[in-house]
Amino acid sequence: MKKPRTYSPQVVEAARLLGAQVRLARLERRWTLEELAERTGVSHNTMRKIERGDLTVGLGPAFEAAALVGLPLFHADPERRQLAA
Repeated sequence: MKKPRTYSPQVVEAARLLGAQVRLARLERRWTLEELAERTGVSHNTMRKIERGDLTVGLGPAFEAAALVGLPLFHADPERRQLAA
């Protein structure tokens, strides 16, 4: 059996914060969990995990859910999202 992965407190907090922000933004849009799950292309169980900040969920679905509810990913200005040379 595989040993569960452990994460730093900073990573756990960031995942929980992102999940809470996704949930709040979803509720502000008056979307159900199932509606956001369908738009994101995941099951409602996976969407529930995203909103709880479960770190077993892939980064792609979590970011997609965030983008769909209008959360800014990184800086709002596209010029500032580029990697520094």
